[in-house]
Amino acid sequence: MNTPTAPIPTVHSIEAGLTLLASSLVLATRTDGASYYMLREDCPLHDDLQNLVIRPAHNGELPNDWRYGMTYTLAHAFLEYSEPSPEAWTLEDFQDVAGDVAELHTDHAYSSVLAWLADNVNRCHFDDVETYASDCSGDDLGQLAIRRQLEEVTLMAHAILSGLDALVPA
Repeated sequence: MNTPTAPIPTVHSIEAGLTLLASSLVLATRTDGASYYMLREDCPLHDDLQNLVIRPAHNGELPNDWRYGMTYTLAHAFLEYSEPSPEAWTLEDFQDVAGDVAELHTDHAYSSVLAWLADNVNRCHFDDVETYASDCSGDDLGQLAIRRQLEEVTLMAHAILSGLDALVPA
């Protein structure tokens, strides 16, 4: 007996990967009423997205509601940046705007970024002090927290793009 099977989905571009990722992250609700984003179990390329995009973007914090939400936000933001465009964007095109996208989606309210740091104290160090904090005085903890989140969102943006690039056939 021949059973029809669905074709295996492919990702032919970074933009197609972003579209798949954006549509595969869905808002769910816990029993206590709290909302969170999750990767749909039935999404195409679930295991590839989980291993090549979600885990690297989580940077050791899997599972983490903030990171799932930010992955959703970044996927949609990159798609907005790339449209409308007569030509498909390359990995380099997306990497060129990653810093701008990260800046737009970094929280700038001191209470929010300080709560973000308090949520996981492992976030309290810079990976690249020279780029993100060298011109910031040490007496403004709120500004340092914003810069730290900016660094983390930028790292996430690049991890997402890198993971999706790995899904695009050469």
